[in-house]
Amino acid sequence: MLTKKSLFAIVSEDPTKLPMQLAAAALDDPVYFDEGMGMPVVLSTKWIEIMLRDGQTFSTRVFANGLMKDALIATSGTAHTQMRKLYNQFFAPQQIRAYEQKIVVPAVAGVLDSLANQDQPDLIDHFCVAVPQQVVSALFGLPADRIASNDALVRKILLAIVRPFDPEVVSAGSDAYAEMADELRSIAARELENPSDTMLGEIAKALIAGGQGTVEACERIVFTLILGSYETTIWGLASTLAGLLRYPEALARVRDDAALLPAAIEESWRWCGSSSGTVRFVEQPTTIAGHDFDAGSVVQLGWQAMHFDASLYPSPETFDIERKVKTMIFSGGAHYCVGAPLARMETRVAISQLLARFPNLRADPSRAAPKYMVGTRGSIAFGPDHLPATLN
Repeated sequence: MLTKKSLFAIVSEDPTKLPMQLAAAALDDPVYFDEGMGMPVVLSTKWIEIMLRDGQTFSTRVFANGLMKDALIATSGTAHTQMRKLYNQFFAPQQIRAYEQKIVVPAVAGVLDSLANQDQPDLIDHFCVAVPQQVVSALFGLPADRIASNDALVRKILLAIVRPFDPEVVSAGSDAYAEMADELRSIAARELENPSDTMLGEIAKALIAGGQGTVEACERIVFTLILGSYETTIWGLASTLAGLLRYPEALARVRDDAALLPAAIEESWRWCGSSSGTVRFVEQPTTIAGHDFDAGSVVQLGWQAMHFDASLYPSPETFDIERKVKTMIFSGGAHYCVGAPLARMETRVAISQLLARFPNLRADPSRAAPKYMVGTRGSIAFGPDHLPATLN
C-alpha cells in the first residue's frame, strides 16, 4: 500500500482540485495510507459501495466508545433498527411538510430580512450559518443565541468524532461536550416533564410512550440531532451557493425554473461535496482492493473520489445541473443519514426564497475569491472560507 502525504491538505480557489486529485489517485491504487489522516483511505467506488453494504465486516464500532456512544451511528443489528424506527417517525414525509410550513419558511424569511441590511454580505455568515441556527432553534425550542454560542463547541465535538485516534483532538472534543452537557440534560429533563409543541417535544412523547423516557435517552437524541442538523446544513447550503455563484448561467436557469433546483442541489453536493468521507472498523481479517487488513483496523471511505469518478460522471469537473447524481454526503447502506429529507427540504426552501427575494444575486468579484479546503473555518467540512455576494 502506498503511503502519501495527506491528499486532503489542498487549499485552492478551485473546488474541484481536491476531488480531481483524489479521483486520479484512485486510478493509481484504490487504497493508500494517508499520513495526515493517520489511516488508510479507500478511494474506489466499487469498494466504498461494498463496505457500506457489508456492516458485518465493516462496522461503525469505531464510534462506540467515544462521544457518540449509544448514538444511532454507533449501533448495529436490532438496537440500530429499533432506534432508527424511532427517528424515522420525525423525518417521515408528512412531518417534513409540516416542518417546512411551520418552521423553515418563516425562519428563512427572517434571515433574509436581516440579510437585506448587509452592505457587503458574506453568504456563509449571513445566510448559510444563520438559516440552520434559526431552524434548529425552532425545532428544539432553544434560543438562537445559545446555538450560536455553542458553535465552536459543536465543531470541536465533530472533529473528535471523525478523528477518534487523535488524543489531542479527542480531549478537546470531550471538554467541549462537558461544557454543553448540563444544558443538554436540562433541555431533556424539561421536555420529558412538559413536552413542548416542537420536534423535541414530539421526540420526548415518543420516548415516554416507548418506555424509554429517561433523561439520558432524551439527552442523547438532542445531542445527536443538534450535531446532525446544524453543521451539515451550513455546509450543504454553502456547497449549493458555491456552484450557483460560480456559474451564473446555472443560477439564471434555476432562478427562472424552480423545478431545476433539486437537481442543482444534488449536483452541487457532488461537485463541491462538503463531506470528505466516513470511517469504518474492520471486524475480521479481510482484503480490500488487493490489500490485506487485520481485524481492528480503521479505514476512511473517501466520498470525493467517488463523486469525481469519471466512469459515473463524465467530465466530473464540469458543473452540470442536469446530471443524475447519487450524492454520498449522507453516507449509505444501513447508516444512511436519517435526517437527509430535512436537510434537502431546508436547502431547497432556503435557496428558493433567497433567489426570489434577491433576483439580482451574484458573486461579488471586487472581493477576494473563496478558497476551498477541508476543515474550512474550523469545521470538519470541505467548502469555501467565505462567499462574497452582491444582492442588488
